[in-house]
Amino acid sequence: MRTFLIATFISWFLIVGLIAYDNAGTTRDRGNAAMSGRVEVVFWHAMGGPLGKVMEELIDRFNNGQKKYFVKSISMGSYDTLAKKILASLVAKSGPDIAQNYETLTKKFIHHKKIVCLDALIASEPEDIKKDIVPVLLANNTFDGKIWSFPFNKSVPVLYYNKEMFRKAGIDPERPPRTMEEMASYARTLTVRDEKGQVKIYGYSTNKANVWMFLCRFIQFGGRLVDETGSDTSHFHEAAGVKALAYIQDLVKEGVANEAQGFDHQNDFKAQRVAMIDNSIVSKVHMEAGSGIRFDYGVAPLPSGATDAVILSGSNINIFDNGDPEKIKGAWEFIKFFTSTDIGAEWSARTTYMPVRISSLHSPILKSAMDKDANLRAPYVQMDYCRYEPRLACWFEIRDLMADHLERATLEMGPPSKYLEQMSREIDGILRHAAD
Repeated sequence: MRTFLIATFISWFLIVGLIAYDNAGTTRDRGNAAMSGRVEVVFWHAMGGPLGKVMEELIDRFNNGQKKYFVKSISMGSYDTLAKKILASLVAKSGPDIAQNYETLTKKFIHHKKIVCLDALIASEPEDIKKDIVPVLLANNTFDGKIWSFPFNKSVPVLYYNKEMFRKAGIDPERPPRTMEEMASYARTLTVRDEKGQVKIYGYSTNKANVWMFLCRFIQFGGRLVDETGSDTSHFHEAAGVKALAYIQDLVKEGVANEAQGFDHQNDFKAQRVAMIDNSIVSKVHMEAGSGIRFDYGVAPLPSGATDAVILSGSNINIFDNGDPEKIKGAWEFIKFFTSTDIGAEWSARTTYMPVRISSLHSPILKSAMDKDANLRAPYVQMDYCRYEPRLACWFEIRDLMADHLERATLEMGPPSKYLEQMSREIDGILRHAAD
């Protein structure tokens, strides 16, 4: 296993060597005068667009609010590039001080002693920060009883629906579907065809090879995810997996739903070519940017199956152990600031990302935002039954494999078991290899 990790690090290093390290145009640096005498904390991230703009404003507020530390923000453009650059930089011993990261890499960094355990920093604070962290986010960032990362930009899936189309179809616009059965029924009612029977407006749309939504449906039907020890076999071929895949297959076959490439279903929703879509709550910010959504729409919790369940998405933040205690202190001060009660509430209100702290949920800032926009409420309804994906080093590889099989399943429309049994066998092979 060690040989495999070393080889992986070297491979990524060679790939990233082709990427320019000057980061021209991606660095938020106010010049030496702005940080004269301060401890510089280098922050690598993948935030962009309207969400990145909010983050940069908050970073500026931190930098301008004290004179000891200066956070230098560097965008890597994408999460994939960010992960590769972090791995490569650690081999070269030139890594960032803090960075966004997914749990799968956090486990590698713990094993190779590249990041700082946050327990001592949390314990040094006069307030009980740990008690104030949203429970599912605390669990998501805890490994073997220790906190090694801090939640940063976490989101949940929701249902977007066109209220005007609901009214036209005779459906109460304040009564979105609450179950998958209801959503299927609504999709049939909302689908509009021309005189030749061709679909003009689909009742529902999702994106192709949507692993996230498949996993949500899977656990809603009572499915069990892969055990984090990696010793377990996968269960996607069992009854819950068959139901989860058959659900979308049947709607597509019936002609009341479609699967779009990438975020095309989001664009179709804005163009009123589809009545309902599932997507991250963060899509709300992107869809409202620019010309925005020009019709009355609602955001609702994801319709449930046998049980209520949704899966978290998004990254956390790590502090890297670069041998400088002052940089570690500065990184921790920034994390405390960014996830503090009021700043966390503002971050959530402006981006729709989940707040880290329970106290942020009760902040007047977030309450005021929800009073002004009821569509912000949907994520918080789901917080009590949020789960997270297995934090296995091989999970990204498994996800890619799942996407291939799910896409083939809705292209060929064969029996769900045909694709899921093969998918499970291949996943089990990955798990066996990873456990060696």
